[in-house]
Amino acid sequence: MLDDAKTGKINLILCKDLSRFGRNYIEVGRYVDYLFPLYNIRFIALTDNVDTANADSSAMDMMPIMNIFNEWHSANTSKKLRAVHAQGAKVGKYKCTFTAYGYLKGNDEKYTPVPDPQTAPIVRRIFEMYASGMKPIQICNVLNDEHIPTPTDYRAAQLGKPNPFSKVHLWGNTTIKSILNNEIYIGTMANLKTSSISYKNKKRVRKDKSEWVTVKNNHEPIIPQELWDKVREIDSSHPKTHS
Repeated sequence: MLDDAKTGKINLILCKDLSRFGRNYIEVGRYVDYLFPLYNIRFIALTDNVDTANADSSAMDMMPIMNIFNEWHSANTSKKLRAVHAQGAKVGKYKCTFTAYGYLKGNDEKYTPVPDPQTAPIVRRIFEMYASGMKPIQICNVLNDEHIPTPTDYRAAQLGKPNPFSKVHLWGNTTIKSILNNEIYIGTMANLKTSSISYKNKKRVRKDKSEWVTVKNNHEPIIPQELWDKVREIDSSHPKTHS
């Protein structure tokens, strides 16, 4: 939009209100007070009666205060949402877009994971093969030779859509290692593994494991604790997992 403004393609920007344009009062001020006048752009926020063509209006005088209030409202809403998510995590609510391979999302209010009859046996088999001494690459070869769909291929098939995440359609070491290290398979729900930097910056960053909210015995496990411990024992014997 700014590129169009710089080249003279537009000379008016219209929005419903200031909060729709932005909730960072510094950024909004930079645009309205500096950039828009620089490129001779008229800015109008309808419901707030803001119109830069009428610089002497009371609405223009109040605009900095309205921008600060909009930013406060955004920060307050973010704080409330974080509290809701934290409470959900403490009771083991499964907040995800896609369930972990081997599980289906339950219909209860916590969306409690339920073992998928089609893929849970494959998860158990992966753990058993690894515990028997097979390396991840060998497990991949077995699954690929038997033409077992990868997790993303299986998910796409359930949705009746092509898989947009892979062109290879083969099991890989990363997928196997991810399954072998996921505590969800012993009935443990780990939430809040990531967080945004702030309400202004939505980039997700991974939190230290000590900061996760973990609920044990949250749902039906796919593998027994003994098998999980055996896998951990093998991992500890060679920290850099063989491929």
